[in-house]
Amino acid sequence: MILHGYDLRPTATPADVDAPERIQCAFTVDVEDWYQSTVDFDAPITDRVPRNMERLCAILDEFHIKGTFFVQGMVAQAYPRLLQDLVAAGHEIQSHGHSHRPLYAMDRAALRRELDYSIKTVEDACGVRVTAFRAPDFSILPGNLWALEILAESGFTVDSSIFPLKTSRYGVPGWLLGPHRVGFPGGGGIYEVPVAIATVAGFKLSVAGGGYFRLLPTVVLEHAIRSMIAERRPVILYCHPYEWTPGEMDEYRGRVKPSLAFTQSLGRGAFIRRMRHFFSRLRCGRFDQSLAGWQT
Repeated sequence: MILHGYDLRPTATPADVDAPERIQCAFTVDVEDWYQSTVDFDAPITDRVPRNMERLCAILDEFHIKGTFFVQGMVAQAYPRLLQDLVAAGHEIQSHGHSHRPLYAMDRAALRRELDYSIKTVEDACGVRVTAFRAPDFSILPGNLWALEILAESGFTVDSSIFPLKTSRYGVPGWLLGPHRVGFPGGGGIYEVPVAIATVAGFKLSVAGGGYFRLLPTVVLEHAIRSMIAERRPVILYCHPYEWTPGEMDEYRGRVKPSLAFTQSLGRGAFIRRMRHFFSRLRCGRFDQSLAGWQT
């Protein structure tokens, strides 16, 4: 399949995809500070990040789940011990860029610098090589798909940045939903793993996490996720540390518009209940574990 000049080739389903011990859902976290990543890219990273991560990790420990943390470089600089503790606990560390600025706002040179910072800060903090990437706010769009080539040139072998459904803010319509290799026009490629998009009654529906998990009914989410499992597709879920602290937006009173605080607060309490629900019913684990065998 050729889309926007790129050769998309689905990977074969591993023979052991239905094995009882195989991870059904990859639990991934985009580790960032809400205010810095949403309101002011130049704001400092605050101690809200480790506080929120402590709440999140306590629930993971309760269910004996290991996850994958796509860590922003500025977070790694501010709290290297956080990354070290995650590695020691058996979690996977990967890259979420450095400044949280959208990739579509960068030219090639600026993106290379951003990726260099993101790799160095995360690897220096935890001593683990990063090989997978997720762009801030899924900011690889039809107009900057060349960013995939810069990712590969920077040493990344896996990407999870493309949202294969058009929304008002992001998305690449017509993109493949399952894991696949993206071949570049000039040669080379990268392995692309989109977050969870289900097909329900002929319509594509995001059940990947974040706001979708906060606002969609649990019964709809569960039906959609199980339909993906039945289709033998890995379910890639994502969230952010701040979603595990329902009252955090109260701390920004007077600093952000009430309308923004309201929309960002919606469904945070339900989100935690829903994650507990799915943790108790699905085999969740690390991103790399859920993909074991697919890349071959």
